[in-house]
Parts: sequence; C-alpha cells; structure tokens
Amino acid sequence: MIKITTIILLFVLAIPSIVGQELSWSEEVNIRGKAKMRRFLSGDTSGFSAVVAQYKTFGDPEAIVEEFEFPEMKSVNSYTARTTEGDLETLVAIGGKTYAVILQNEPSNNETQAFVRLARNPTSPLHQVGAISYIRANQKGTFNFIESIDHSKLLVVETPPYEKYKMEEFTFNMYDTTFDKLWEKKIKLPYLDQEFTIVQNKVDRDGNVFLLTAYKSLVSKQSKPRGLPIKNYTVLIYNKEQNRLKEFNISLKDKWVSGVNMEFNHAGDLMVGGFYNETSENGISGTFYLVVDKTSLGVKKKSLNPFTETFLSGFPMNKKERLESKLEDFYFDHFLIAEDGSAFFTAEQYYVRTTSYFDQRTGVTNYTYYYHYNDIIVVKMDAESNILWTQRVPKKQVTTNDNGDFSGYAAIPYGGGLKILFNDNPKNLEDPNAIKPRAMNNPQRSRAVVLSLGSKGDIQKKLLFDESEQETILQPKIQRQIGDHTLLLFTEKSRAFRFLKLVFSD
Repeated sequence: MIKITTIILLFVLAIPSIVGQELSWSEEVNIRGKAKMRRFLSGDTSGFSAVVAQYKTFGDPEAIVEEFEFPEMKSVNSYTARTTEGDLETLVAIGGKTYAVILQNEPSNNETQAFVRLARNPTSPLHQVGAISYIRANQKGTFNFIESIDHSKLLVVETPPYEKYKMEEFTFNMYDTTFDKLWEKKIKLPYLDQEFTIVQNKVDRDGNVFLLTAYKSLVSKQSKPRGLPIKNYTVLIYNKEQNRLKEFNISLKDKWVSGVNMEFNHAGDLMVGGFYNETSENGISGTFYLVVDKTSLGVKKKSLNPFTETFLSGFPMNKKERLESKLEDFYFDHFLIAEDGSAFFTAEQYYVRTTSYFDQRTGVTNYTYYYHYNDIIVVKMDAESNILWTQRVPKKQVTTNDNGDFSGYAAIPYGGGLKILFNDNPKNLEDPNAIKPRAMNNPQRSRAVVLSLGSKGDIQKKLLFDESEQETILQPKIQRQIGDHTLLLFTEKSRAFRFLKLVFSD
C-alpha cells in the first residue's frame, strides 16, 4: 500500500494582482528525500490539507502530517501517521478531522477488515467500518472510501472477490462523523462482474449515493464485427429515504459514448455530460448531457449536440479527422458549476508516444516517453442547461520522461466565463489566439499563464506570476476550488513545495 503525507498550511504572503486576482503563497515546504504531491485532501476558509507521498530507500512511503490554520498562521499539529495495526490505505477528512483508513488481514477467518482512527494519534480508538470475506488469498475483494460533498458522512463500498460468471454485487455502508453506522444496503445488478466498472462516485449532503458505471459488452455477430467492444455508461442512484435504486442507461442509439462525468448543480440536481462519437473508434463528434431531478429521480432535460463544421475548422486536424468530422484523443476532465447556475465542461487532448533503442554494448533497451497535453475544449451551458457555445482553447505541451506533472491545466468559472491556468511557452503570449501555438517542452523555462474565456467565448491570455515571482513551477492538475472565486494550487521546484491561494476579483 502507498502511505501518504498530509500537510495543512496557512498562506503567509499576499502578492498584488496582475490580472484581477490576489495571490497568497505559503512558505516553502522542504521534505527530506524524494517526495511527491498527490492531491488536496480538504479545504475551506479555515485552511486546507494536501496529501504528499514521502518515499524511502526501502519499504513504503511514510505519512507525515503538518497542520496549520487561518488566519493566525499558527502550526497546530505536526506528526507522523504511523500504523502498527495494518496497512495504511488512505486518509479521509470527516467532520473537520483527518482519519487514517487501515486495512487488516485476518487469515484465521479469511477476512479483510477496514478500520478508521485519528491520523494524528496512533493510540486513538479504532472504528471498524467494513469487512470482506474471501476464499483465496490472492483474491480478497476491494474497498472504496467516499466522503460526502460536505465531509459529514463516509460511504464504505465493499466489493467481494471476483468470481467468473458471477453477477456484480457490492454493499453500501454509510457512517456519520463519529463512525456510527447510519444504514447498510446490499446491491445486486444484472451485469457480469468481469465486465462492470465503477467509473465515478459521489455522495450528496443527504447521504444519497450516485455511481457512474460502465458495462463492457460484446455486440452480436449479426450486427457488428465479432468481438467489437462497446462501453455502455449507466448512472445508478440510491436514495436512502425512498429506499430506491434508480438506473439511467446513457443510451445514444447508434452513437458511442467516449467520455462522461457528473456533478451536482446549485439546486442539488445531478448533471451528467460528456462526449460521443459516431463510431466505436477513438474520437469525439459532439457533446451530450442530461439533468436528473434530485427528488423524483427523473430526467428533467436531455440533449445531443454535434460539433459544427465551423467549430471543427478551428483545429489543426489530420486527413482522417477531417474526413470523419471528429477529434481524437480528447478526454473529459472537469464539470464546473458557476455561481449563477451556469455550467462548463472541459476536455483535453492527451496521449503518450514512446520510442526505444537497443544498446548493443550493455544489452539494455532504453525507452523515452513523450507526454502530449494539447488543446482544450470548453462547452458552456446556461442555468437551464441550454448549450450557449463550444470553444477551442489552443494549447501545446510536450514533455519527456516527467509523467506530465507540469502539463495539463486548472480551471475555475468566473464572471460568466472561465479562467484556465497552465504552463506555456513564453512566445505564445505574443499571439494567444494562434491556431498552432508553440510547444511548451521545458517546464523550467515555461511561464504560468491565465487564459480568460469571456461570457461569449472570447479569449485573453496574461501571466499568472510576474517575472520576480517565477521561482517555482505550477503543477496545474493538482487543484481544489474552495469558493466561487478561489482556487488552491500547488507549485514545485528543486524539491521545494509551495502552495498558492488564488482569488479572482473585478
């Protein structure tokens, strides 16, 4: 298991705005040895937490926790989250506290048990939150731990060990902030275990469970080439008060769903949106979405929107893409809800190319990995879920053997439009609307930029940091929105970490 480091920091330095924004920096965080930022664990007006893996020469990474709070900039806790009871699976934030999730194997009764306890106190009581029985030691089943959107509840999903030809089943266990069980529900579905996958999961404030799932089936020999795989996406909603499981099949008739995501709007309804293709091959031809009423669990609105020729003409497409009117290698990233109820969903073109050569002197084959993070597609909908516009954001990032850590982007709705942050080639500031921008292929020489998409889809690009501030490099994929106008970001350079609070203003 990967053990993790949690750091909760205060901001200690505020920098004047360049583009209608206030930047607040943390002090440098230096962790000995090799360390890697994982994700923001929690964040609000009182502070935030971040998960970092600290690697050792031997054994699993250690979990070190540093806690700070606003506004005194005072350290409140510093500790190592040690576990002698079992394996540290993850950390969760429930009721304003950080808990360690620990898995214990009990071979005497063929059972894997899940426990939680305060991460900062190894002697605090263990609370059991799940157990899975198994027959074979190499197939023990899996747990999934999901915090509700307000961090007031913890859902533990128990999935039993895989069995060939067995239908999919799992158990929901919902716990409150003291880890008293609120309810339990066993779910059995008419899908083969081996072909069913939970893609995304959410728990709302009331403890209702939302699962985005995929079922990989084979098309019949009569209709399509034998063995051609098609993914069918389904939304499963369990409402505890109604004791009701509702299933929505995202069926687009003769089209193929190639990317999907879900989010709650301000009314608490579930919005599901994504991209589709006209064939089962890689690519996207348009967008779709549906809105599910939070009370009736009925579909309030549904729409299918093909890309127009005008929109597609703005992309540098190859011959195959032009002939088939589609875009390849785009992946759904974010479903963002603005304060006025409007919504954005975004996708980024991403792929990895690999080259290799064999060294005859050493007998070793060497590999080079090229990480491509290119254009972004932005779709805007109004508060009634009508699509207003679809826009291409030109971007090109190609880096080598770095896992793409400094590529990608962050995004936040603002002023009827969208703010998009990424590392760019400085020469692209001269022409932000270039159809073919210059590639950012050296993060050390890149510049962090803010690209502003206006309410009508117009584009402006400016620097995020001024020249004197560019002493650290943005990792834009690590982000957390903590308010309508506030974004938490992470930067790194030479093993020194800095966190950034970014507040947009008029």
